[in-house]
Amino acid sequence: MMMNITHQPELLSRKQSWGVIIASAAIDPIWWLFVFWIPIYLNEVYAMDVKSIGIYGWVPYVGAMIGAWFGGLLAQNRLKAGWNTDKTRKLTITLGCLIMLPALLAMANPGGPTTAVIIMAVILFGFQTAIGNVQTLPSDLYGKKAVGTLSGFAGMAAKLGALGLTSLVPILTADGNYTPAFVIGASLAIIALAAVWILIPKIEPLKSIQ
Repeated sequence: MMMNITHQPELLSRKQSWGVIIASAAIDPIWWLFVFWIPIYLNEVYAMDVKSIGIYGWVPYVGAMIGAWFGGLLAQNRLKAGWNTDKTRKLTITLGCLIMLPALLAMANPGGPTTAVIIMAVILFGFQTAIGNVQTLPSDLYGKKAVGTLSGFAGMAAKLGALGLTSLVPILTADGNYTPAFVIGASLAIIALAAVWILIPKIEPLKSIQ
């Protein structure tokens, strides 16, 4: 159930809420950068035709599938081992972002197409490792009446961030060089990580808003 609109100013006055919103806005565009641009990238950089793109283009999504499984399993395992929510979420989100960061930078000069799609698979593995735990943060922090509202704000920020980056890509890559887009992606991974660590000092239920 959505929280009463009169409680929204209190929700948005919490730095923890902004940690969730900023992390969502930063990390989500990384997914859409690759989902939307993989075929175009393979065509423009490696002159692949549709058949060749079909041969190579599925590999990154295997990385994403494994990452989604791994991120959820890792968090579940740590919680069952007695870790608290704060330590578990931060470990998993940090791990995912740290996997993405060097891989995104490596995309500046990946070599051949096989290496490129393997690096993309690593990036999407890291993304999916982190994103599931980012998306659980509203329920980790707030009672049921506030979860829907914060999730809505975070979802809106994520989609606006994705729209902004995907709109910039044609401008950034006008000369056929995708490095600026990947550097921005790496920067977004750092921003997401910083938002969680700095703005959410401890991931635990907050009082007052329930």
